[in-house]
Amino acid sequence: MGVPALMVAVDLDGVLTEHPRPLATAASAKFGLDLPERAFVDSAGLNVPQAVRDWVYGPDGPAAHLEPAPEAQAFLARLVELLGREAVYIITARPASSAEMTLGWLRRHGFPEVEVIFADDKATVATDLGCSYAVEDSLRHANHYSEAGIGCFLLVPEGSAPTDLPGVIPVDGLMAIVAHLEREAAERQAAALSVIRRPKIVVSDAIHPSAREYLEQHGDVVDVDGTDRAALLAAIADADALIVRSETQVTADVIAAGPRLRVIARAGVGVDNIDVEAATRAGILVLNAPGANRYSAGEHTIALLLAITRQIVPANDSTHAGRWERKKIKPIDLRGRTVGIVGLGRVGSVVAKRLKAFEMNVIAYDPYVVEDRFAELDVTPVDFETLLRRSDVITFHVPSTPETRHMLNAERIELLKPDAIVLNCARGDVVDQEALADALRRGRILGAGVDVYPHEPCTSSPLFGLPNVVLTPHTGGSSAEALAAVGELISKSTIAALAGQAVPNAVNLPPASLLAPELQRLTTVAGAAGHLLAVLEPTPPAAIRVTVNGCVPDDVTEHVTSAMLAEALNRWTHRRVTPVNAHLIAQELGMEVRVNAGTRDPKVEPSFSFETSGEPSHQVRVSWDRHTAGIVAVDRFSLDRPLAGEVLITHHQDVPGVIGRVGTILGRHGVNIAGMEVGRHHRGGEAIMVVNVDDPIPDGVLEEIRAIPGLDRVYRVSLPPAQPRVALMREALATAD
Repeated sequence: MGVPALMVAVDLDGVLTEHPRPLATAASAKFGLDLPERAFVDSAGLNVPQAVRDWVYGPDGPAAHLEPAPEAQAFLARLVELLGREAVYIITARPASSAEMTLGWLRRHGFPEVEVIFADDKATVATDLGCSYAVEDSLRHANHYSEAGIGCFLLVPEGSAPTDLPGVIPVDGLMAIVAHLEREAAERQAAALSVIRRPKIVVSDAIHPSAREYLEQHGDVVDVDGTDRAALLAAIADADALIVRSETQVTADVIAAGPRLRVIARAGVGVDNIDVEAATRAGILVLNAPGANRYSAGEHTIALLLAITRQIVPANDSTHAGRWERKKIKPIDLRGRTVGIVGLGRVGSVVAKRLKAFEMNVIAYDPYVVEDRFAELDVTPVDFETLLRRSDVITFHVPSTPETRHMLNAERIELLKPDAIVLNCARGDVVDQEALADALRRGRILGAGVDVYPHEPCTSSPLFGLPNVVLTPHTGGSSAEALAAVGELISKSTIAALAGQAVPNAVNLPPASLLAPELQRLTTVAGAAGHLLAVLEPTPPAAIRVTVNGCVPDDVTEHVTSAMLAEALNRWTHRRVTPVNAHLIAQELGMEVRVNAGTRDPKVEPSFSFETSGEPSHQVRVSWDRHTAGIVAVDRFSLDRPLAGEVLITHHQDVPGVIGRVGTILGRHGVNIAGMEVGRHHRGGEAIMVVNVDDPIPDGVLEEIRAIPGLDRVYRVSLPPAQPRVALMREALATAD
């Protein structure tokens, strides 16, 4: 169940732009008028002669030269981040003829892209859109919003008298609006979660207090020592989510002990302590926190390097002991030396930037990074062997994978310079620590700095006791700032995932090119299509064909297909199926899922057609226009409006009396019909009837309908409610001069 929609209409002039008084001043000067300074505020000049308006809002008119209001870009960007791009609209009373200039101005000043609507009757448009709030500087428009029952933030100068209009909220700055909406969004999310069972969240490693507080607001949090196997297994027996750091080992038997687990979240980057394959098979979403601790890990790498080159540890120990041993301490400088970075991702890039400031020569090996990124960081790309031979310092910043295990082993150590320094703040198995220890003992290399170990907590290592290695207990990403950032990301994404929302940091689902709210809307409808498909076809088909039309990114197609398949398989099997394991289970059932590309014409509205094999086959089609998504066809019968809510579907022979009898039965039992569509291929042949009703149809009523002569098949299905939609004056924009 998702969070109730929170949508906002934002005015342009005086809200996102500076006060539009320069428009009145410029127009008065050019046309010899005496316009009041608010002439272009309350109605964007609707009471001004048309020729004046055309000039003001022309391609090079004074409106094109307005400056953004203070914090306007940051304000709109934060709204988009908080609510989703499709939930934020700019509604302006400017003439539609100014569309090209206005959109150009927004792009030129770095505003995020949202829908712009040109209409003086803003309240009506906002009502059709389903907006909860508006942002205005005009008392006239604020009054209209108030009358329409839409809350309105009214920008007023500090110290101004408050308005007594109901629902109008005076504010003196844009960021005060963001704070209000953040609170309301949190309250709505809490309310949405409160109507269902509060999820149980097991935390097996310490997380930041602010993250814990957020989790406690939305679920029941249980602490457990992740290294105590028995306690961990007992705690997750009825848990919905498990949050770990590096010490808890989430093996296949742990996953099997949590039949209700929906999320396993790693408060960090690496997931080598989680059996991701087992989690995927169980349909459990695995999350991590990429990038949240990159600065901390990068700075820790630099700290280890400086500790080695400046001999900080022996100097500190000697000085504490009361010995003044300056001559024994032999520090070296970094300037002019070459550092080789293995992995130029988030952390590697931070290290590169920092060491460039030390005037080091920076080279890097990363086959997955494009050349432009190397150029952007002023880093020279090299192959791995060249990096080992040329580098005075080698630092690793790669994940733990079969390819990266023991990247640096005994054989490759022999390629290093005799005065080389090895740093590993990535994963413990990236460097063969036995081979590294041997090289350090023999003096084959100068030194090493290590923060990670093959097995953690590490209480025994061949590196222990060696004087030329600096060791830390996996604290690279453990600064207060990093822990707070990691905690915030992982706690919010965990709660979002438990609420059925799309999250960007899933390990075992592909990243999505859509914003989370937009992707969620589309996958929700795709799931409804899968549900309907399984209602139409009660036994698992041998194959499902997915046909994609329009310019749809591949990652979106994958998410949509997985959502559809999961909902269908949940009805076709008794297994627990989620988008995470849907394709695996379909494969185990011998079900072929074929994805075919239809037309890629960008002028074609994107759609997804899901069709089962067999006789008869069944088909459900979903359309998508980035703002709405809906089921628009069933069994090759097109619908005039998207299918939503409580629905009755019949396949029947096109003969008189069938439709009337269905309506009579529903009416007799008090089931109100909200809408009805009937389609047929030809007179007297197969026909379909789709009936939207206000309430679920009881079983007894459904059986009575099934007994009607001429009805072949009757289906009942509950789908997500319809999304509000408005034409947005597209015709006006299309014909604008």
